[in-house]
Amino acid sequence: MEDTAQTEEETTEITIYHTNDTHGYLQGDGESVIGLPLVAGLKNADENAILVDAGDATQGLPLASLTQGNDVIQLMNLAGYDVMAAGNHEFDFGTDAFLKNVSQAEFPVLAANIYKDNQLLLAGQQDDTDGCHVIIERQGKKIGFFGLTTTETASATNPEGIQGVTFADEIETAKTEIAHLEEAGADVVIAVAHMGDETGGADCTSEDLANGMTGEYQGELDAIIDGHSHTVENEEVNDVQIVQTGTGLSAVGKLTVSVSENSDPVVTEELLGIEDFAEVTPDAEVAAELEKITSEQNDSLQEVIGSTPTTLWAGWIGNVPPTRFVETNYGDLAADAIAGAAKAMVQQNGTEEEKQMPVVGVENGGGIREMISNGDITKGDLVSTFPFSNTIYMKKITPKILYEVMEQSGSSLDGQDPETGMLLQQSVSGGFLQISGFQVVFNPDAEPGSRVVSITLDGQSTPLDRTDDTTQIIMAGNNYIMSGGNDYTILADLPKYAEAGGELETIEAYVENSLNNGTLSGYQGTKGRIAYTGSVYQPKDYTASVKIVNEDGSVFANQEISYRVDGGEGQMGRTDENGILHITVTDGGHGIRVSDSQDEVYVDNYAGLGIVEDTLRTMPQLTAPEAGSEIPVNSTEEPEEPEEPEDPSKDDETTDPGKDTGTGSGGTENDKKDPGASDGTTNTDNTTKTDNGADGQKKAVKTGDEAPVEAAGTAAIVSLAVIAAVLGTKVRRK
Repeated sequence: MEDTAQTEEETTEITIYHTNDTHGYLQGDGESVIGLPLVAGLKNADENAILVDAGDATQGLPLASLTQGNDVIQLMNLAGYDVMAAGNHEFDFGTDAFLKNVSQAEFPVLAANIYKDNQLLLAGQQDDTDGCHVIIERQGKKIGFFGLTTTETASATNPEGIQGVTFADEIETAKTEIAHLEEAGADVVIAVAHMGDETGGADCTSEDLANGMTGEYQGELDAIIDGHSHTVENEEVNDVQIVQTGTGLSAVGKLTVSVSENSDPVVTEELLGIEDFAEVTPDAEVAAELEKITSEQNDSLQEVIGSTPTTLWAGWIGNVPPTRFVETNYGDLAADAIAGAAKAMVQQNGTEEEKQMPVVGVENGGGIREMISNGDITKGDLVSTFPFSNTIYMKKITPKILYEVMEQSGSSLDGQDPETGMLLQQSVSGGFLQISGFQVVFNPDAEPGSRVVSITLDGQSTPLDRTDDTTQIIMAGNNYIMSGGNDYTILADLPKYAEAGGELETIEAYVENSLNNGTLSGYQGTKGRIAYTGSVYQPKDYTASVKIVNEDGSVFANQEISYRVDGGEGQMGRTDENGILHITVTDGGHGIRVSDSQDEVYVDNYAGLGIVEDTLRTMPQLTAPEAGSEIPVNSTEEPEEPEEPEDPSKDDETTDPGKDTGTGSGGTENDKKDPGASDGTTNTDNTTKTDNGADGQKKAVKTGDEAPVEAAGTAAIVSLAVIAAVLGTKVRRK
């Protein structure tokens, strides 16, 4: 009788650990950042493991940016990285700085679709690789890797730094690289790609790449280790496994490849969170070098330059990035600093005609990387927020060009909830502009190219004529935007009028000056420079909801509590049976706290924060203060002496840095006062009016048993499909 028993086919398993978009988050914190010493320790535990990074490693926090990525490369060398793809932010310090980092890397850096002067950019930069692909052998199996960088890099990094650099089609490049690797005998073919999913904004996503593997390339690409969109990816598309870990070393991917002699490779993915590293021994050498680097930086970075009475909002609030689609107070400050530097330059060096020209400032929301919480401000905070070493460029534009620029700024807008005002677009853009020197009104419901309703310069009551291509205006912004970054191509073609200094240095000087003269308090709340008036919605007060819990996590139900809005006067409220504190504020973003010893939370009807709960938004939450740390309410103070009537000719600029006229949304001319002051008057509807606004306007604040946060309804049906998993806290400008 014939023996039909089959000998089980021998299978070799190879582990590939992978990271992406670390952006300088290499120091573990025990909570949300794993840290590079543990990543290195994970690889140390398996001598056959491969360690891969999918880009955006050399820019971000000061750890990365202060040395333009040099320190990060040295740390990655020690950690034992085997392969890295070039991300778009590897070019933020210019091509020369990128190539310097490549030359220092003891592992292949791959970018198969990047050329300069018709030559492969990385050809000849490192030994044993052409800069396109590499084969790593483990346990007798050949694992082939090739690198791809999104063509979006042409507009997603500083255009000046990549002059002469071009980006070839990702899909066609992949086919070429697959053929090369198969000819070299690769058992497994993996793309290390910085492309991302549909939320990342790239023209060609990792899913597009997978679907592009048709015909003779069907089944020839085994996996895509991805980056760029800062999302968690783990899906099979067209027989290709696509994986990504989020951002900021909040997770590490474990890709297991099972290779058999007569079968196609089988690829599985596991996402490792910080809890999975409990038994991992951190690499001592990496930890020591990291400690040395950070300690050398700490003295200068920890220098306190002052204190802010309210949070300067930027970066990511959970999974929502306010500066990328709404006005924030940090955006106002940054744009004011840029406009102020430009005005000084014009007044010093300009002709008499130029000195009479309006000056406006812009700052792309993706360039304001991190918030600064209420409390001390350090140099490190500013470096983290503005890490790009940008220069302020000045160019002469016309009203027609300004309208085109603002249409590009609002290009991601796509609808607005008619009741709450919440913006409903599917994505956000790092190119959304924070502004100074003018006000813009958007209609998010309008068609692309027609969303700007009006633009009005400070000091003027009549909007600019959108067809005016004669009147001259001086615009100032960082060289990233002014050179055409984020698709501001209309600005790239204009000649440079002047430079007004470094972006970081200018903003640092502005903050220090504002601290010295007491005007930083003018940035409590926003200034009403960016308004959204949809087909139905009109700006109005709204009720924001904040959950209050006790230290043990239980709800702080049916109790009185005091709070501040935007660092203003203490107010009294009462939570409902679910521990929800309802506060009515003017439309737009606000910071709320219930103790001066805690960080604020952010509410914003346009962003939906404090309004709805969905896959991206959770209810803002604060912890009830300990006894003795409550915010004082001045209801028992002696009444103040009546103020002298205001001189109607008095210039309000003295109490409102960066704002010439207007009261912002919800205010009136009679509402203008010194920021932070309160007349304490109570209206017949028991609404206490306080000066919570940065421009001195009165902001309506009241509490009561209003309806809780809506979990459904029009505003919750369509939501910002921005990066769901880790977009959250540490996403970088894409």
